[in-house]
Amino acid sequence: MKIILVPTVLFFLSLSISPFYAFSQEENATAAIGGTRYIDLKIKKLDKYNSRIKKQQDRMLKKLKNKENHLERKLQRTDSLAYAKFKKQTLSYDSISKVSKSDTGSKADSFAKKKNPTIDSLRGVESFVQCKSGQVPSSPEVQEKNAELSSVQGKLNFRNYITQLITQRTNNLSNLQGDEGKAPGLIGIQKQVYYGKAKMKAYKDMYDDPTKAEDKTLEYLDGTNGFEKSFNNSSQGGTSIQTLGASGADANKLEKMGYQTQHQFQSNLLQKFGNNLGGLSQKISGELTQFQNKQNDLSTIKETKQSLFQLKHTAKPAFQVNPMRGLPFWKRIQKQYSWQTTRANSDGTQPSTIQPSIMVGFKQTPKITYGLGCAISIGLGQSWQNVYFSYQGTGLRSFITWQWQYGIGIYAGYERLYKNFVFTSREQQPNSDIITSPHNNSEFSESVLIGLTKSYHLNKNYNGSIQVLYDIWWAQKGLSGPIVLRFATIKK
Repeated sequence: MKIILVPTVLFFLSLSISPFYAFSQEENATAAIGGTRYIDLKIKKLDKYNSRIKKQQDRMLKKLKNKENHLERKLQRTDSLAYAKFKKQTLSYDSISKVSKSDTGSKADSFAKKKNPTIDSLRGVESFVQCKSGQVPSSPEVQEKNAELSSVQGKLNFRNYITQLITQRTNNLSNLQGDEGKAPGLIGIQKQVYYGKAKMKAYKDMYDDPTKAEDKTLEYLDGTNGFEKSFNNSSQGGTSIQTLGASGADANKLEKMGYQTQHQFQSNLLQKFGNNLGGLSQKISGELTQFQNKQNDLSTIKETKQSLFQLKHTAKPAFQVNPMRGLPFWKRIQKQYSWQTTRANSDGTQPSTIQPSIMVGFKQTPKITYGLGCAISIGLGQSWQNVYFSYQGTGLRSFITWQWQYGIGIYAGYERLYKNFVFTSREQQPNSDIITSPHNNSEFSESVLIGLTKSYHLNKNYNGSIQVLYDIWWAQKGLSGPIVLRFATIKK
């Protein structure tokens, strides 16, 4: 009976354990796939970010080289002492440009050895993937992924190095003259560097903004056991002892390398204080806690003073800053969709119309936007009892807006509507009852609009706007009134 009972119990235990083991294996495999997908998405995004930064630096250095040559000629004519200092400086925008174009081979590999917080966080995800998938560090998959991360790390660090060289060269030029670099030639260089760095920061913000795929993958990984620990440890960089511990180094190896371990520290205390170590430990622990609290308070006060000092002594640009110039071109494009209606004339020459339009604006400054657009005019009939749809024409629009505050602004625009007679191929005579004027005939009508706009929030992607405009040439076109009411939706 005993011989039969033991295998039976083992059989039922295996049946009860196997589902949990299979579920655990499936969960680990899914987590590993999700982590790998997250790394691939970030690497692809980093490659795009690095390409944008490289193009921005190349454009900036090309313009800076021209301004640098112009400054050199100016100093040669006006300031011999500053010109002598200029010629002694070995670093120039031209030399930086040559270094920037040599981002190949061993140069990029040498920068891959330098730490980078962005790559460190991805390495944390990679270590999590290894743990869940059971891969060893020497496996081809792990080696290939580490090589990709090292390549991206080298490129990012090299771009940061180029930015540092540009900053160094700009500071050197600013110190040539005693007026803190406020000479016209230097101000032009400072502007170019300032807005170039602002654009690079905009690219960095775009990289930091996660996509929907990244959000979905990271949301799943956050709920997986062990992910947060791996991610945080690598994001914080970790200490050298933690790295050695993770590689399997024991206490003896650490002691031989010069690190003081807990065992060695306790042994030294025992040699000095003997059996009274317990009471001494409690006393030291209490005093150490008090010291740490005071140290934290002092550190907080010190950091606050440093922050205030830096804020007080922050160098202000020697020119008026336009925040829009620090954004990529497509970030300054504003799209808006609007519509308006007009009433029919009492004499029946013009039906009621609705005019939807699409406008594309360019934000010159945070307050000034100008642009172009197109519209289509659709006839609705004479009244509710006589509704019929008809094509009335296609129009072109131009506008400029100035935003004041509280969403209130001023609008001005010129518009021309080409009537249906222009687009019809059939032979016909224009309506003899039409009012003909310099701004209205059988082929087109013109409008000059001036008025007020009021913007309001719709959602995170769009703003709404109400425009109350005055048509200067309304009487010459036979309209029933000068006021034009428009409703617009503006994409942020």
